Amino acid sequence: MKKIIPIMFIALAFILVGCGLNVKLPDLNGETEANAIVLLKDITITAEVEYVQDENVETGYFVAYKDYAIGDKVDTDSTVTIQIAQNGVILPDLSGKTEAEAITTLDALGLSYNINYEVNYDLPDYNFNRYDIYEAGDRISVDETLNVYMVWSGSYLPDISSMYKTEAIEALEYDFIKNYDFEYVIDDNQTEDIVAGYKDFEAGDPAIEDGTITVLLYKNSFNDVATSIFFSKYLEGTGNSRALEIYNPTNDTVDLSLFHIAILQNGSYEISATISLDGMLESGETYTIAYSGSSQDLLDFADATSNRLVFDGNDTIQLRYSNETYLDTIYDLGEQLFLMTNELFVRDENTVKGTRDFVLSDWDGYVPDYYEIFGDFPFSKPESFTISEEYLYNQIGLTTVSGMEQVTLDHTTDGDTAAFTPGYINDARVRFLGTDTPETNQPYDWNTAEDGVWEAEPWGLEAKAYTSNILSNATVIYLQSDPDLGFKETYGRTLAYVWADGVMVNYELVKLGFSHNYLSTDSQIVFEHRYLYRWFQDAEAYAIENELGIHS
Repeated sequence: MKKIIPIMFIALAFILVGCGLNVKLPDLNGETEANAIVLLKDITITAEVEYVQDENVETGYFVAYKDYAIGDKVDTDSTVTIQIAQNGVILPDLSGKTEAEAITTLDALGLSYNINYEVNYDLPDYNFNRYDIYEAGDRISVDETLNVYMVWSGSYLPDISSMYKTEAIEALEYDFIKNYDFEYVIDDNQTEDIVAGYKDFEAGDPAIEDGTITVLLYKNSFNDVATSIFFSKYLEGTGNSRALEIYNPTNDTVDLSLFHIAILQNGSYEISATISLDGMLESGETYTIAYSGSSQDLLDFADATSNRLVFDGNDTIQLRYSNETYLDTIYDLGEQLFLMTNELFVRDENTVKGTRDFVLSDWDGYVPDYYEIFGDFPFSKPESFTISEEYLYNQIGLTTVSGMEQVTLDHTTDGDTAAFTPGYINDARVRFLGTDTPETNQPYDWNTAEDGVWEAEPWGLEAKAYTSNILSNATVIYLQSDPDLGFKETYGRTLAYVWADGVMVNYELVKLGFSHNYLSTDSQIVFEHRYLYRWFQDAEAYAIENELGIHS
């Protein structure tokens, strides 16, 4: 006989299942977190875990229900929060783990920690080295910040905060850190090119060997303008004569009280003297400030004086804005070489703004007592020079003054050597001062040339042809002696400058690229208010720029 289940009973069962049955929350005391979750799951209760501090319960074990008590009834399929004791963490053994692996392990434990570095040559860099005051297996509170030490046997990032860029470079490279670059942060309240810090790193961090370490520098927006006031003349003269000239190339009148001059001596990064400026500098005008102890002839050209304007040929001089950003500099920070001394230097006439990197070639040297050009800028450098009567009527070969003598060409030996009459032939023939043209009368390669086979050096024949041509066609030839360089060389040859119809052949040989410049700066001969060695330096620069002769 079949059992018939009443239809109403079946319907009621479905209704009860659909609405959910009440179940009692079990006593989970003494159960681990994992067991507690399983026991609740068995009665279709989903557990959410909240960790709490409870010294009476072992870490990892059930403490209480949150919002409920043991025995409370809840619907099946409910979600209930259980509290699990978390009274500390057992420190894992990180031996052999890399820094990245150690961090992953510690993060999983929810620990707060600091990463430190120390040397250990027995382990690879960036590997775990030790805990600070604990060992693996020790239990620590979850509220404690753990100090963890990793291995690093290389360089550490030095503290370069508030350093100038060049000073920071020295500090980085002193620690053998080469993989760095710079990134600018605009801030007109800060001094430009002062270090703002590292990007993504801090001082004391290991200097990574892979990738790039970025150093942040402050930058001023106003320093990007097309024109700015700048130093136009610099005098480090004889005695106590010192002076600086400032020029305003802008279209506006400039309030000089917003600027000052800073002097940093002997390569130092520390300011030794600050000189305030005053007054309004109109467009296209100059402002000259001189040392108060200068000669009266110089002071007559000065707009202002200062007893703090003391410098020599290896001091850095900066024109600074009120926030200490320098707009223009004479010498780079840290420079110690004597480059500009005992002369008056004039800025290139095409200059329209200051430069934060010093460029020596932007300055032309003149004799130090050429005071009358102060106040005159832009100033055009003379393009050529010729025989000066100052020397023309002096006797040649004197040891006190330069003298000249008219001669006749006998023959040309080389690009830089020729014989003249009367008196300058054979062993006394003339060797041209400041030059050394390629040879024409010796083997080009002594190791490969066969006996008796002579080969000229490159550009030797061209140099000789130039000298022979200009002297052969000259109407008037003069020799000029230089008392500072001597009149005779070791082999008895005469040392002289050679003039052909008012053109100095020595100078032309350098300018056309037939010789490097070999004229000593000991020479004090002057043409057009410039020492002759300055003319020779310009001549070689011209040949190099135009790739002439030996520079091609």
